[in-house]
Amino acid sequence: MEKNTVLSKLKLIGFILYFLILFAERLLAVILSPGVGGEYALVSGNVFNYIAYAVTALSVASGLVLMIRVLPKMFVSVFTRKAYDFDANRKSVILAVTVILFGGMMHTGFTIAPVQFVSYGFLIAAMVVRTIECCREGKRLAADKDELTAGKFRLRSYASVVSVIYLTLFAMAVPVSYISFQEMPLRVVFFAVEFTTVFVLVPVFGLLMLRFFESGVTSFSFVYPVIILLFSGATVALKWREEINWFVLIFLILTLVFYLSFGLIARAKVKRLVTEEE
Repeated sequence: MEKNTVLSKLKLIGFILYFLILFAERLLAVILSPGVGGEYALVSGNVFNYIAYAVTALSVASGLVLMIRVLPKMFVSVFTRKAYDFDANRKSVILAVTVILFGGMMHTGFTIAPVQFVSYGFLIAAMVVRTIECCREGKRLAADKDELTAGKFRLRSYASVVSVIYLTLFAMAVPVSYISFQEMPLRVVFFAVEFTTVFVLVPVFGLLMLRFFESGVTSFSFVYPVIILLFSGATVALKWREEINWFVLIFLILTLVFYLSFGLIARAKVKRLVTEEE
């Protein structure tokens, strides 16, 4: 069980605020979307809005059930000296994070993008705290060890820092689902691809987060950059003539460049650590 340190409290606060802020914003979307948002309103009759609304409503309902399992004890730990057993509840926390994120990836009739970004900022803050924990732990364990062991901890700290940057870029490269008015059948193809992209990349991001919060280092397998290139790239390409999603395009490029520049190095360092420990 984790000690109830300042860092552990800050990590929990990051998760709590992510949950509460995104849940509140998405709940308002479910309540107000039917008649608010012009072309994104449910009453507009566009099939995209029916799907986006259904996904958001299911995400909010499921997220609430999952949050009830983890939030109360998190609150207790933050405001008391009682430690929260994050290791034992890690999968439940990441599952809740992932499920409510599905709703965040739907542009509905009532969407407050700045509020969503604030919630994502707190999730990123929780990841930064995890990296700080990993680096501090390595520094502490290496303090009285030989130089070879200290070097191993420095390698792991490097991989942890690279992990949090990689995860942040990866998350930003996942496209939000938007409406389209392209000619048929391209519109149907675009809707199918963009919804598929969300339902593939959000769980992938959840798996990468789970790995990160387990060891402080995420997976640097080449499979994940290829997946996001294919799905996010296809989503951007299919809407290119109607509108260029510069935000996703820029972060997709940054994700791939960062992985090739630093992720592969971190992957090699982690493999080296595993080999030496064996």
